[in-house]
Amino acid sequence: MEQPNKAIDTLARRNRRPSRKKRTRRKTALAFYVLLSLFVIAGAVLIARLAGYRAARDEYAAYQMIQAEAVASAETAEPEQAAARAETAAPALAAAPTARPFASARVASLQKENRDTVGWLDIPGTGIQYPIVQGADNEYYMTRTFQKKKNASGAIFVDCWNAPDFSDFNTVIYGHNMKDGSMFAGLREYRRQAFLDAHPYVEITLLNSKLRYRVFAAYTSQGEAGADFRGQTCNTETQRAEFIRAARKRSAEVDSSQAVSRHDRLLTLVTCTGGTYEWYWVVHAVLVEEEG
Repeated sequence: MEQPNKAIDTLARRNRRPSRKKRTRRKTALAFYVLLSLFVIAGAVLIARLAGYRAARDEYAAYQMIQAEAVASAETAEPEQAAARAETAAPALAAAPTARPFASARVASLQKENRDTVGWLDIPGTGIQYPIVQGADNEYYMTRTFQKKKNASGAIFVDCWNAPDFSDFNTVIYGHNMKDGSMFAGLREYRRQAFLDAHPYVEITLLNSKLRYRVFAAYTSQGEAGADFRGQTCNTETQRAEFIRAARKRSAEVDSSQAVSRHDRLLTLVTCTGGTYEWYWVVHAVLVEEEG
């Protein structure tokens, strides 16, 4: 009687334990479902990121369109207004130019939407046109748009240590190097001499003034530890002259004949290079015209 019982027990154990072939199929199926789940999660993350990029592009595109319409309207109205002033002015007064205080209705409008608004930035011919903000620190607008919406595109913002009227020796503006080509991604094109020659000017419109800068240096920086592109400690004329000399020296790939002195006011545009290390692409410009 023992033999039959042993045979039955053995058969029962075999039935309870899956065969090696079945176990292999189960492992394969499990691996497939794990990979499928990871693929679905990665796809969802990518879709969410692309949606975020698109939302930021749409937000800034609306402001760019309004700005373009305002510029076109001003260009159309200016000749008519000048003619009207000439007709109504006395001959002696008409012959002499009259200074008019500068005021930007566009910047005033932007400040009503966001009290952190400083002005408007435009690099003609490059598509880099954005409102400029300034936060209490240099972190807030890294992940928030002009409308303060959470977004990886962030905003174009002035260094929190700079004066908002761009009166410092060197005013620094930051923006992300977005993979979709938006924000400050276009700054990397200044690696090419032909691009610098074709797009030498940076225009900043503030509430009560309009500033025009000319690019004189562009280079890759290993961060503030390797090279100070901010110039926050340049308090003497000697330090400022050294800052300018160092910027020109680091700008080995491109060259500009624009004269720059220690008495000038500078503008520095900064974005990350997008590489493994925390390096930055830096563009320096010098103030050449000011209205207001």
